[in-house]
Amino acid sequence: MARLGLISDLHATLPALDAVLADLDARGVERVVCLGDIVDMGPQPAQVIDRLRERGIPCIGGNHDTLDERPGFPLLRAVEDWTRAQLSGEQRAWLDALPSERVERLGPWTVLCVHGSPAGVCDQVLATTPWTQLEAWWGDRDFDVMVCGHTHVQTARREGAKLVVNVGSVAQPFARPFVPGPGAAPPSVLKACDYAILEASPAGVSAQLMRVPLPWEAFEASLRASDFPQPDVWLQQWRR
Repeated sequence: MARLGLISDLHATLPALDAVLADLDARGVERVVCLGDIVDMGPQPAQVIDRLRERGIPCIGGNHDTLDERPGFPLLRAVEDWTRAQLSGEQRAWLDALPSERVERLGPWTVLCVHGSPAGVCDQVLATTPWTQLEAWWGDRDFDVMVCGHTHVQTARREGAKLVVNVGSVAQPFARPFVPGPGAAPPSVLKACDYAILEASPAGVSAQLMRVPLPWEAFEASLRASDFPQPDVWLQQWRR
């Protein structure tokens, strides 16, 4: 059977990426696509880019990969500035050249790969998103499966002939959806690494939502070994 691994929201965390790639390798999944947010909000942006390119993993861009969001929170802005300074001009050019979507074939089935939705990189595809909203976002696009990330929360939904899968986050799975806005509580991050596997059969495509443990000691060591801004404050997200 044809299978496809989907990873997203790596956020410059090499131990998390390597844990997921090792799990995919152990399961014999050879094809993998990355759905964006490769850098920012983690200590190893250059190394994560290098690993994806070493493995020949095709990627699309996420909202963080532009490194020009200028977030309102001072720490997030400092992290974005720090991330930009870690990358070579060639790596920045590679990020800038990433497409906003990709189409994969899985047997006879068409898989549309996006970061948020076909309409916007920051659209949130959640379990509670009305199907009519999803249809508005993809319009007349022709596909069998749509895969996305961005929310850091996994979900898989089927209606009629279409399957929609949010693969979650490799580096920072959230305990619950985070909706930005005034008074919003900071997200609580799980010590885990999420991804998904699609499997094609004559009957259609099924999705497996996968989770492996975050290599916590390696992650914390990588954070402290860099000059990442305010590491102790950053680590509080995993300790709430």
